[in-house]
Amino acid sequence: MRVSAVPRRRRPLSLTSLIDVIFLLLLFFMLSSTFTRFGEVPVTGGRTTASEGKPPEVMIRLTESAWTVNGRSFDEASAIGELAKLQRAGARTAILAIRGAVDSQQLVSAVEKIGRESRLAVSVTR
Repeated sequence: MRVSAVPRRRRPLSLTSLIDVIFLLLLFFMLSSTFTRFGEVPVTGGRTTASEGKPPEVMIRLTESAWTVNGRSFDEASAIGELAKLQRAGARTAILAIRGAVDSQQLVSAVEKIGRESRLAVSVTR
C-alpha cells in the first residue's frame, strides 16, 4: 500500500512581527541612552616625578573624614585653600595618598578640586 504525501503549501513569511521587534528595540535603546557628556579627570602615574629625580613639593593624604597637607590636618575647604597658597608660593607637583575607606567618588572629587583651585600636577598613590 502506497501512501502519497500531499505537498504542503508554504505560507509566505510575515515580516510584520520582525519589524515590530526591531522598532521596540530601537525605541528602548533611544530612551535608555544618555546624551550627556562625561567629564574626564587627568591622573598622572606616580613615575613622572620619580623619573625626574625630584620629590614632590606637596604631600596630600586623603581619608574618609579629613585631608592632611604636608603633615597638617585640614577640613576639605581649608585644605584646598592651603594647596592654592602652596602653589602660589612655587609648588608645582603633589602626591595624593589615599588612606582608609575612600571611595572612587571622593577620589575623583578631590582630584577635580585640586586641579581647579591650585593647578598642581597631581599623582595618585595608594
